[in-house]
Amino acid sequence: MNVPPDRLLIMFIVATGFAVLVGGWAGGLVRAETGGLEAIGLRIGLGIVFFAVLLGLWQVFRGIDEDSS
Repeated sequence: MNVPPDRLLIMFIVATGFAVLVGGWAGGLVRAETGGLEAIGLRIGLGIVFFAVLLGLWQVFRGIDEDSS
């Protein structure tokens, strides 16, 4: 694995913070406001948004690494 440890640490911090934001705040709203299949769909949507943001940040860091080389 050829990934700089500082990038992994930053991604771990970003993932933790974003998981608290999305899982705590938005997930709490989903639980309080919806039920049944609608709640499951919204939670899946939150998960997709979560991973899309992480992948986007990973691409940004990859671009920064390539520009600095």
